[in-house]
Amino acid sequence: MKVSLVQFNIIWKDKQANFNRIEDLIQNNSCDLLVLPEMFQTGFCTDDKSLAETMDGETVSWMKTVSMDYDSAICGSFICKEGEPIFNRFVLVSEGEVVGHYDKTHLFGLGGEGDFIEAGSTKVDMVVKGFKIRPIICYDLRFPYTAFNDSDYDVLLNVANWPSQRIVHWDALLRARAIENQAYVIGSNRVGEQDGHFYPGHSSVYSPSGEQLVHSVKEEVLSIEIQKNKIDETREKLPFLKDRRM
Repeated sequence: MKVSLVQFNIIWKDKQANFNRIEDLIQNNSCDLLVLPEMFQTGFCTDDKSLAETMDGETVSWMKTVSMDYDSAICGSFICKEGEPIFNRFVLVSEGEVVGHYDKTHLFGLGGEGDFIEAGSTKVDMVVKGFKIRPIICYDLRFPYTAFNDSDYDVLLNVANWPSQRIVHWDALLRARAIENQAYVIGSNRVGEQDGHFYPGHSSVYSPSGEQLVHSVKEEVLSIEIQKNKIDETREKLPFLKDRRM
């Protein structure tokens, strides 16, 4: 499966400008799965309820159009509302239809995310091209014991707005998650500056053995072909997951 990570400078609260920039970046790209960052159409905004949309809103509609126009699945997170509750919601769209969604479980208290957004509580797996994908969002990466401490997936996929001052944690945690679960790990981050915070990119894909396959610190689309047999080979060569007791 060919995966493309769209790493770009998100324009603050300007949905259409961000849609346009993504389309500019992917216009000559061909892949099976496009991965966008967390809150890709607004930036990491935790205090403006007017930005929240329903699943019938413009963002999901745009994702459906892109999936059809580019013959590719597409995923990312945005602020979603279902009645009164508002969630930081990851959505995966393929062939013009929503495959599934996941609501961020661990909300970033330091940034006031929990004052505005409701926490999710359910792990979700989604399938693209035969790969079982488990999505998580940014801060979830720090809590493996509740989110993904099993090997019942092929790809752990994290979409994020992860800032420069903690980027060493991002790099280390992505690699650790790949090694401890012997699965591919995809981390999609942004670049640029927003509200006094700087974002250095570092979008990456790690192999099931923890090897960094792609990495970038600039605005661009990173593409990589991942292979299902590499997961099986890694787990057969070093079958330590069978010894897990918790």
